[in-house]
Amino acid sequence: MKEPSYMIIIPMNQKDIEDPRTFVENVKSSDSVSIENIRMDEKRGMIVDFLVDDRKYETEVNPEEIEVPSMFRPEHVFSEEEFQQLDTAKVGLSVCMDFDEDYARCFHDQLRIVNAMFPQILAIIDCPSEKLLSGKWVSLAAKSHILPAPRYLFTVQAVSGESDEVWLHTHGLKRCGLYELEILCSTRDMCNEHYRIIENFAYRMLEEEEPIQPGEAVFIGQAADRYMVCTAVDWREALKFYPKATLGTADDRNDEVHGEDTYVLMLYKNEKDEENKNYTPVQAFDPFLQQNPMYMISNEETDRMSKLARERVPYLVKAFADKENTILVKIGLITDKEYWDDENKPQREHIWFELKDIRDNQLVAELTQDAYYVSGIKAGDVRTYPYSDITDWFIFTKECRISPDDVYMLD
Repeated sequence: MKEPSYMIIIPMNQKDIEDPRTFVENVKSSDSVSIENIRMDEKRGMIVDFLVDDRKYETEVNPEEIEVPSMFRPEHVFSEEEFQQLDTAKVGLSVCMDFDEDYARCFHDQLRIVNAMFPQILAIIDCPSEKLLSGKWVSLAAKSHILPAPRYLFTVQAVSGESDEVWLHTHGLKRCGLYELEILCSTRDMCNEHYRIIENFAYRMLEEEEPIQPGEAVFIGQAADRYMVCTAVDWREALKFYPKATLGTADDRNDEVHGEDTYVLMLYKNEKDEENKNYTPVQAFDPFLQQNPMYMISNEETDRMSKLARERVPYLVKAFADKENTILVKIGLITDKEYWDDENKPQREHIWFELKDIRDNQLVAELTQDAYYVSGIKAGDVRTYPYSDITDWFIFTKECRISPDDVYMLD
């Protein structure tokens, strides 16, 4: 099941690839990445043992001709000039390594390795997830103390034909030693909601300490007071529930990528169904997905997002200086005591404010909606909050929306 994490670096200067001493000298300038050993293998090519802090990675490093397949999509925004540079680039340098069980840490360390090898990167082809990553984003992510979002470890690909049918399936989870996920017989109208189901199930797989086994019930959210409990079913068995499927059938699975270690998401309607392994297609939940579904976000992911938002507050402050921008800030408000947990631990309601001013390293912001669990405050109230209360933010420019993850667009 497990596959290596295979990235191809496209440096700004193609000549940097011609001499291996270039990346070796670059790594010497890094404070946290070093090279322990370099050797040549007849079959594998150059083997470099990198140390990232105290973690060792045996890595295959070899020149590769660049050809970005049509199904690979840009994960980030590239300028016209950058696209032109990509079109003329002929050779990249592959960096191939295995992940251990700490997937997010390994992914971050791989970004730190490639950034240390070439501080000026045009783009990275992340082959397992079939994504094209911006070199600017890679530089920011590598320098950050915060791990990248789990969604960078995989992608959800949509395959469609002339009909309304859409076959959704992931790429990238196998490098984490996990199985890939699918939803069969989605439609153009529902594929975005089904995408979110796959994405949130994948998040749970990546966050759990023990692997989620096929057939195991996983709560991922709710809509219209109905709980969404999903499970993973081998595609061969799942196809029996979709007799009219024309995509994702056995004819589409003549390779290891789509034919092995890939499971279709289905529903358990109740505990009895779970006990009897009685599966229901996810389409049974479609009527409720139109009613503002809420997906479970783990405390770990909420904490990661909050830390990233606070780490990149300088970008928010810089953007606020341009009065044509509108900035929304999510603040974690302490709830009324009646909503604290059983251990009398304070809880927070995360709610959006519009930024009005910045004074003495504090935010002056106007509440955009009524709070549910915090009394004494209502929409339109203006309050002052320290940076430490920030849990997320968005910058709305004339051209686009920028999140803490997207600040490479401001450089």
